[in-house]
Amino acid sequence: MKKLVAGFLSLIMAVSLAACSSTATASSTAATGSAASTAAAAASSAAESKPLKLGVSVPNMTNVFFLQIKTAMEQEAVRTGSDEVIVMDAGGDQNKQMNDVADMINQGCNIIALSPINSTGVQATLEQCKDAGIPVICFNVGVDASSKPLVTSTIVSDNEGCGKLCADALGEALGGKGNVVEVTFSTTTTCHNRQIGFENEIAAKYPDIKILQSKDVEKATADYSQPVMVDFINANPDLNGVFCINDPTARGAIAALKEAGKIDSVKVVSVDGSDEGKAFIRTGEMVASAAQQPSLIGSKTVDTAYDILDGKTVEADQIIPVYIIDKTNVDAAASASPAATK
Repeated sequence: MKKLVAGFLSLIMAVSLAACSSTATASSTAATGSAASTAAAAASSAAESKPLKLGVSVPNMTNVFFLQIKTAMEQEAVRTGSDEVIVMDAGGDQNKQMNDVADMINQGCNIIALSPINSTGVQATLEQCKDAGIPVICFNVGVDASSKPLVTSTIVSDNEGCGKLCADALGEALGGKGNVVEVTFSTTTTCHNRQIGFENEIAAKYPDIKILQSKDVEKATADYSQPVMVDFINANPDLNGVFCINDPTARGAIAALKEAGKIDSVKVVSVDGSDEGKAFIRTGEMVASAAQQPSLIGSKTVDTAYDILDGKTVEADQIIPVYIIDKTNVDAAASASPAATK
């Protein structure tokens, strides 16, 4: 009887051990299978990441602002080993910009990013992209309302904010009174919004500052702003200040003022916060420049392009903060953040 019981217990233990072994093996197999499945999914996800071929059209590569944007784009476009950024300089020519975009489409670019030379005249270029099935990101400059549906996302600085900052800087420099002029470029929404911000702030806060004249430059460069400033000087002998829509146009205005012997009596404000603008502030030739963040504009443009490729929803309008650079912070401005300098 004892032998029978012992045999029975041995049988139970054998069955139990076999079951445990089977369960352990199954668990191990399941774990291995799960890890393999996760690895396969990761590999599949990596394989599905589409290489970015970003076609970029800029208005003028002689402007350091656009060189900074270009550098930031190239540094950001590294998600896959095959990502490309193709940059073309329109040279301030709207027709060339249209032809450049057509060329980038033919090269197989899957996203087009452009800074329009003319916010209204760019519609034909946007239609090209639509017909080719290529999404468009506008950076630095937006488009007018009728063209807006043709743009997936617009990434621009707070341009009205730039104008307001310039108005406050000039208002303070003039002690709240004086006669000023504006060098403008209303063919782009960006520069028009800067002008609107400047004028609204002057009207709201500085009733004793009078805007005598405003004039558009043909191109937003020093070569075109200098003769405009000469005309302003000749027409307004009692001039006290000038608002320029970017640092390159400020360069032309400053050259005209120096030639006329008025650089000490006429205060200049501008937009960009470029190294050139900061140099003018250091020498006292310019009061202030409302600083943009070109590197952030460039990196956000590439990040948005990746999101579009991945089928994600992107914001229609992305506004980049701005801040003022003047003599109080010009030496720290290179490393300062907008929050620290507002």
